[in-house]
Amino acid sequence: MTQPHDPYPGYAGHQPPTPHMIPPGPPRPVDAVASLTQGWKALASNLLPWVLAMLIFLAVFVVIMVVAVVPVALSETVSEDQAVALAPVTVAALIIAYLIAFAIGVVWTLNVYRNAVRQVQGEAVTLGSFFQVRDLGVPFVAYLLVSLATFLGMLLLIIPGLVVAFLLMFVPYLAFSRPETGLSGIFRGSVEIARNNLGASLLLVLFSLLLGAVGSITVIGIFITTPLVAMMMAHASLQGSGDRMLYRP
Repeated sequence: MTQPHDPYPGYAGHQPPTPHMIPPGPPRPVDAVASLTQGWKALASNLLPWVLAMLIFLAVFVVIMVVAVVPVALSETVSEDQAVALAPVTVAALIIAYLIAFAIGVVWTLNVYRNAVRQVQGEAVTLGSFFQVRDLGVPFVAYLLVSLATFLGMLLLIIPGLVVAFLLMFVPYLAFSRPETGLSGIFRGSVEIARNNLGASLLLVLFSLLLGAVGSITVIGIFITTPLVAMMMAHASLQGSGDRMLYRP
């Protein structure tokens, strides 16, 4: 005997689709639209820590910059002799401030990559997750190598730099999802994902540029677009490498 059709699927008798884990396996085709959609669903499931962490880092960065600028401003208001005497202190303050700002920026950036991967995989991400410095060794080296390779490519008439940046755009995420493969495996994995999914990878770049533009124009939008781009790219990285991830219907 067949069951009668349920005209009210949201009521008793109907089980709404639930998130389920996709186990690791061979590399899967990357779908840029699916990565954007799944990235948004992953972000929406736990947005608050991302916004709070970004506010904290921005506040700390502003304080550091103010501390660095104040000595310069003071030196300009005193006499010429005093300005010369203050110059070494001013230079030291600027160097220290910029080094601290650089270190904070690197920690923030790497934790964005790490937490994007974790959230797409269904792991818990809290505010404290953005202030962790452990297990950043391999990702930090990978991050520096990507930056250096892109910079050198840009010196060679720009186009080589764009190609390098395109082929290595998955490296920061694979550095956290596949650290056991080593630097060579991480870089090779990014190149393979980009080459095997050329159209989808180009579309991901387009989505990233559009989201970045929207965030910059609206200013406050960066609190959404910045983590969204990270989630989208993390999903594409996990999809292209065949790693485990949480599918959110």
